[in-house]
Amino acid sequence: MEALEKILASQPSEPAALFNLALDYATIGENTKAIDLLEKMAEAHTGLDPKGGTDRAFKNIASEPRLVALVNRIEKENPPIVRSATAFVVGERDLAPEGIAYDPVGHEFYMSSLSKHKIVCVSSDGSARDFKSSRQDGLGETLGMKVDANRRILWVVSDSFGAKATESPAGLYQYDLTTGALRFKHLLPPGSKGFLNDVALTSAGEAFTTNTGTGEVFRTSPERDGLELFLPANSVGQANGIALSSDDKVLFVAGWIGVARVDIATKTVNLLKKPHDITDAGLDGLYFHDGTLVGIQNPDLHPARVMRYTLNAGLDTIVKAEVLETYNPLFDVPTTGTFVGDSLYFMANTQLDKRRPDGSMPPISELQPIRILKLQL
Repeated sequence: MEALEKILASQPSEPAALFNLALDYATIGENTKAIDLLEKMAEAHTGLDPKGGTDRAFKNIASEPRLVALVNRIEKENPPIVRSATAFVVGERDLAPEGIAYDPVGHEFYMSSLSKHKIVCVSSDGSARDFKSSRQDGLGETLGMKVDANRRILWVVSDSFGAKATESPAGLYQYDLTTGALRFKHLLPPGSKGFLNDVALTSAGEAFTTNTGTGEVFRTSPERDGLELFLPANSVGQANGIALSSDDKVLFVAGWIGVARVDIATKTVNLLKKPHDITDAGLDGLYFHDGTLVGIQNPDLHPARVMRYTLNAGLDTIVKAEVLETYNPLFDVPTTGTFVGDSLYFMANTQLDKRRPDGSMPPISELQPIRILKLQL
């Protein structure tokens, strides 16, 4: 809250800061203050919708007349946009996937699993097999992943939210796609705080991974073990999705207030500039595609939408924002996606909000098959 207040001291109408501070006030029961902040946030007309957080911090004020009226007004200004189609369906309903990647050589998708601590390989018809079984190689809850098609490597983030860190230490796992063999476990140092989340790859095969809990970014090589601290703690608040420019010179890191632009040569970090009515905050999956950034914005800042941001030539300013998909009735916490040509394949209904405190999922009868949507850009 102190960090957000500091931001608002210099930018009193910053919509993402107002929204996040409202979440904090609602969490401690300051409901009137929370709604005051949300009403001020809505004046920017960014489309951020507090209905996305009603099952979380805003659950106790979801029926408050002021909040109901605010949500109705926001949703009237921002009608549903549904352009995607179902690509395939995965029948393992309790997988609780967070990450997805595509291998253009094998023509297969890989999906992570928070609930089952494994990696699943999925054909384009939805038929699935375990690439790595539960806790194999010490896997914990698996999250972001990327395929290096040229080097035949699968990179997977593994964490230990529900287990002791000594059982499944957080790290970036590196697998040989041809043999399935574990190449390296790039583990966080013992005693490290936070948790790793997503990963991006350079054309040379190096990997960058985000630590959401600390705001750090780590770097590692495909040919040797170990994580190198690239950006120190608090460089990007709640660092999540991560992407690289096509020339490997600029790293984009999604944070709670917006996307940070990182000059890889100098490690200079600056938030992308943007008009006041555009927000790039709270993006989970983040992708650089054809000179634009594509991101999936999920709760708490919105029930869920897919955004595309057009950048200037210097890649430091958002000049245009476009909502590609929003208020799709199939959405249930979409998190990440993967590009196949000019199409974004993303998980519509990870159902992560249904996870129990111990990390398990409810009975199959209470879950839906996992639907992968295809969005042509």
